[in-house]
Amino acid sequence: MSISIAQAAAQEPYCKFLGVGEVTVGPGRARLELPFRDEVSNPGRQVHGGVVSSMLGIAGRVAALSQDEIADPCSASTIELNVTYLSSAVGEDIVAEGKVLRRGKELSHVRSEVTNREGKPLGVAMVIFRTVTDPEAKLAPIERPESEGHELPPFARSLGGSNYISAAGIKFENMKDGRARLLLPYRNEISNALGALHEGVLGALVDTAGAMSAWSLVKPAPGMRVSTVSIDVNFCEPPAGQDVTAYAKMITRRKEIFFNRVEVLAPDGTPVAFGSVIYRIVLPE
Repeated sequence: MSISIAQAAAQEPYCKFLGVGEVTVGPGRARLELPFRDEVSNPGRQVHGGVVSSMLGIAGRVAALSQDEIADPCSASTIELNVTYLSSAVGEDIVAEGKVLRRGKELSHVRSEVTNREGKPLGVAMVIFRTVTDPEAKLAPIERPESEGHELPPFARSLGGSNYISAAGIKFENMKDGRARLLLPYRNEISNALGALHEGVLGALVDTAGAMSAWSLVKPAPGMRVSTVSIDVNFCEPPAGQDVTAYAKMITRRKEIFFNRVEVLAPDGTPVAFGSVIYRIVLPE
């Protein structure tokens, strides 16, 4: 791998879909700018949390690739993304930076952060990136979690119609009793260079699914405040050219804080990603 390959990673289809702008890469470092567009936002022009996590992951990926020196063929992918959200950006450009803290034989540990152009911190992440040359066996399928039916609350249409969710193609299939099921159809625009769904959009799917399992228990009310507190995603094996389904379940709740678990599976049950989402819904008093 090299600086040029790292720069190419910032131009994968999903990065172009997001609208990633200027990219600066040095040994073990990366800086990427994302100009604001309506397609990366929630209602109210707030940059979607999945977009922030995507930029954190992409900065980590690019920074790791800038230092890897490994001959082809190889497997190079993010295996963990741990995100903490600090604040929100409304109608603003954002900037993501990644720095390699430690590079091992296979694993690179990268710290990423996203700010607005004035330096206001929006989110931080630890990214674990893995490169290997050994061929690996296909992962065994697992049983799909329970989430049957196609029941959606009346307000799900407005949640699912937000700019980024709609642009990415995420579809709500079920939201009931602390559970949610979301479908992400495959499209070239949201893929990586290998033709699989990009880790950034998979992370955004986990974020959204976890939020929806919380929303399945709460009715919207004027004056309520909502946000994702953190997500932790592990990436297993994104299948090339296939749709994926996210199954989310609220594990427990402490007043306005919801703790949710998400599994993302391929159509044959192959695990693609799994993670946890802490979501906050503050109801007006």
